Amino acid sequence: MMKNDFTYILKETLFFTGAGFSKPAGCKLSSEMLEDIEKRSQLDRDSIFTKVERKTIKFILSCLEYHASWRSLESDGKYNYVPNIEEFALLLRRIKNRENLLPYPVTGNWSDKITLLEQEFNNESVSHELDLYSSIESKIKTKCYNDWLQISNLDFIQPLRTFINDNMSQTTEKLDFFTLNNDLVLEEAFKDENAVYTGFVSNKWVGFDNIQDNSYTNSRINYYKLHGSLDWARMYDGTIVKSGNNSDENIEIKPFLIFGHGVKIYTVEPFFNLLEEFRKSLIKKNYFIVVGYSFFDPHINNLFFNELSLHQEKIMFIINPKITENISVKNKDTGEYFEERESIKILKKEKKSEIVNYLENIQKNPFYSENSEFNIKKISSDSFEYIPLKSDEFLSNLKSILVLIGKIKNERVEQIKIFE
Repeated sequence: MMKNDFTYILKETLFFTGAGFSKPAGCKLSSEMLEDIEKRSQLDRDSIFTKVERKTIKFILSCLEYHASWRSLESDGKYNYVPNIEEFALLLRRIKNRENLLPYPVTGNWSDKITLLEQEFNNESVSHELDLYSSIESKIKTKCYNDWLQISNLDFIQPLRTFINDNMSQTTEKLDFFTLNNDLVLEEAFKDENAVYTGFVSNKWVGFDNIQDNSYTNSRINYYKLHGSLDWARMYDGTIVKSGNNSDENIEIKPFLIFGHGVKIYTVEPFFNLLEEFRKSLIKKNYFIVVGYSFFDPHINNLFFNELSLHQEKIMFIINPKITENISVKNKDTGEYFEERESIKILKKEKKSEIVNYLENIQKNPFYSENSEFNIKKISSDSFEYIPLKSDEFLSNLKSILVLIGKIKNERVEQIKIFE
């Protein structure tokens, strides 16, 4: 494939990343974050959480374990569900707002346990500015997240830098990266080149409406952080800033990020604007490369699946070895389930039903969204390819994957012509 062919494919491609993308940098996966919360709940000394907060965390963890086991049993052994930090956040929020929405499985005499924990918290010797559940959430966001998202290695990003230098030096095209991650991996990896634009100019949020204006940025990557970032803050006047150069007394929320899935605060800027940019990009692009995302957010899934269902020429490439750990593919012979194209191992067409059923099961589950009956349940096996690569392996094979996209594109064009 020539460089101009790469340029065309890149212009038609949207990159989307989940927690698995940042794993090689040393950042924790969402399941690992939950494991760390469990360890912190067992500390008797030097814990950021009070004694009652630790008891509450253990209670919520027991609820999550119950529900994960129930979902796994309901699938008749097809799927192995493991709780994660997003589910912890979701249940924490539902318990806090239980007068309006009673969470499952927190029913029966368990509700008495919640009341007792709240009473204990209010009776602790130390005074509390926040309620029990808001206090736990605040400590997770302000203290745990910094530990969980510590960067220890950025070498795995080098193939992306090399690809940009080798294939994009003669073009003004930019890579469009959307992410649910709050870490600073891409920003740190490209800080010397100032190659990543996140919507900020002079540390103040201006958005992406004028990104074609080179006076704003000479970046090579437009990076849309749908759930905010560790270094974002909202001031009392509503201004969104990079938090490093501002005094805490002027900051209302820091870090300014969405914790967990479920009910999204998309009507609040800049999250509303970022989601709209995501929706517009899905409409504009033909190829969606999804890296390190496990599809446990039905709100995001609906946007992907809706666009794929409306346009048969669009294709999603799922890059994530973890998904096969949750379905029966992991127990199958590699040769039976996968084939090799352009030196890339992909799931055979006749085996894609495993992924289809897995995604449908998530979309139907009321635990992930209050109105699960409205979620898009089905995704055609023709609308995606599954590639079981880790993110560092993906970046090392990016050129081969783009070649594969080009060949699959040509095959789709021929198929559409035949049916027409």
